[in-house]
Amino acid sequence: MATKDIMAALAGVRPGRIPFVPKIWVDLAAALTDTDIRTVIEDPLEALAVILKAGRDFGLDAVRQFPFPARRLDHAAGGDWVEVDGRGNRLGRIDLAGGLQTLLDRCEDYRLEDPAFAAYYNFRHAPGPVVRSLDQARAVAVPGRADYEELGWGRNQRAALRRVFGPDAPPEAGPMIFADCGSIGISFCHYLNGMDTTLTDLFDDPALVRALMDKGVAIAAERGKYWLGQGYRVLRINDSAGNMSVISPDHWREFVLPGLRDLVTELHRHEPSCRLYCHICGSILPIMKDLVESGLDCIAPLDPLGGFSVAQARELVGGHVALMGGIDTQSFVRSTPGQMVTEARWCVEGAGGCGFILGSGCVVPRTARPENLRAVVEWTRTYTG
Repeated sequence: MATKDIMAALAGVRPGRIPFVPKIWVDLAAALTDTDIRTVIEDPLEALAVILKAGRDFGLDAVRQFPFPARRLDHAAGGDWVEVDGRGNRLGRIDLAGGLQTLLDRCEDYRLEDPAFAAYYNFRHAPGPVVRSLDQARAVAVPGRADYEELGWGRNQRAALRRVFGPDAPPEAGPMIFADCGSIGISFCHYLNGMDTTLTDLFDDPALVRALMDKGVAIAAERGKYWLGQGYRVLRINDSAGNMSVISPDHWREFVLPGLRDLVTELHRHEPSCRLYCHICGSILPIMKDLVESGLDCIAPLDPLGGFSVAQARELVGGHVALMGGIDTQSFVRSTPGQMVTEARWCVEGAGGCGFILGSGCVVPRTARPENLRAVVEWTRTYTG
C-alpha cells in the first residue's frame, strides 16, 4: 500500500518500496488525461479531479491537491481568456503560459481583507504591490474553518474522489493525497507585492516584511488545521522562492526561519501524527541544517537545478529528516526512459535507501513525455536496493 510506504519514508525508515511522488500540476494533468484546461480553470471540482485522474492513470503513489477558486471566463479581443465577475465585467487576463493566475487589471480588485478572497490569494495577481503599510498588513484576513467549509473545500475534495474512483471506493483508493498549507516567507510576500518589492523591503521596510510573513504563517496554520480536521496527515508548506538563489542564508534565518519553526511547532502540537514537508526550489544547501532544526519531517524537492544532489543533501542532514524529490524537471522532457531510470537510481542510492520519497525537483513541465513518467513508476515497482 502506497500510504504505508510513504508514512514509513517520512518516519525516516526504509519503506517496503520507494514511493514515487512527482509534483503534478493541473496543466500537465489536463494534458495527460485529455481534459479541457478551461474546465479546470472554471470548475474547482474538476481542478481537483484532474490531478487525481493523472495520479490514478499513471500509478503515482501520492498527489498534491490545491483548491481552485470558481472563475468565470470569457474571450477578450485578441483571443485571450479573461476572468469576469458576475455582471460580466472584466477582472483580468488568465496567465495560460504560467500558473493559470488571473492577472488583474486593477490593484483594488485584490481584496485581501475578504476571507473568501484571501483563501485564494495565490490565484490572482495584482498589477502592482498591494500591501504597503503595517495597517494594510494587519487588515489581511486569515480564513478559518468556517470560511473553508463555506467555500466547499472539504466537500469538493470528497466529491472529486467519488468522481474519479466511484461512490463506493474505499478511503485508500488511488494515490495518497498531500494537502496544502499554502505559502509562507518570501513566496507569500511575493504573491502580494511582487518579487522586486519584496526583496527591496528586506532592506527598506523589514517591519512590513515581518508583519506580512506573520500573516502568511497564520493563514498557513489555519489552513493546515482545517486539512488535519478533514483527516489528511501529510501537509505541504511552500516557500519555493525562499532559496539561496534569491536571498542570503542570513536573511533567510532572520526573516523566514522563525515563522517556519512556529508553524511546524503549532501544527505538530495540534496533530502529533501529521507529517510536514517544506517545498523550497533552487539552492538550499546552506540552510539544510536550519531546515532540520525547524522541526520539519521532510525537506523537498531537492532541485538539482539548485546545484546539488540528493547525496549531498543526505550527507548534510544525516538521518534526522526525510527527503523527497531529486529528479531534474527538465529530464521529464529531454531524457529517454532509460536515462530517467538511471537518474532515479542515482537519487535513491544517494539518499541511502531510508527516509526517502522519489520525486521531481519541482513541478513536472506540461510538455513532459508520458513514457518518462511511466518508466520511473515501473522502475520503483521492481527496485529492491
